[in-house]
Amino acid sequence: MDRQNYQMTDSRNVFCRFFYILVMLHKIMHSHFTDWNNKRKRKALGAGIYALTILPELLLLNGTLFAAAGQDEYVHLESDCQKVVFYGVSVLALLLMAIPWGFLDDKKIRKEVRQELRERPRYWKRAMVIYIAAIVALVVAVNIAFPYL
Repeated sequence: MDRQNYQMTDSRNVFCRFFYILVMLHKIMHSHFTDWNNKRKRKALGAGIYALTILPELLLLNGTLFAAAGQDEYVHLESDCQKVVFYGVSVLALLLMAIPWGFLDDKKIRKEVRQELRERPRYWKRAMVIYIAAIVALVVAVNIAFPYL
């Protein structure tokens, strides 16, 4: 077994790699929307760029709230399973929304994103599609399963 292969399958490295991918996906979205904003005549605020960056997480949070809403449009969590699913998915969405808070240096982030996209463009396109598809699948699964929990 060669050393590099062992390092990539080590549990700690797999965990770090997963979070590196999550952060890089948010950096790619942030960089894309920052470049788009810089090309516009009327500039948007930084909060607007942040809001565009966290659209998938907002979809996850709103989909979860929609699943938990009862007939009177209030959230009623009747069983422990519903509480676990609702709070688990909501906390996941809020944690994912916190990732872009650390993106203060736009030039450094855009340089890093350009380098990554130049090295592996198809990898990041696939990763972005899989990330958004996973969020949509999670929302659909929560909406289907929630009434039966």
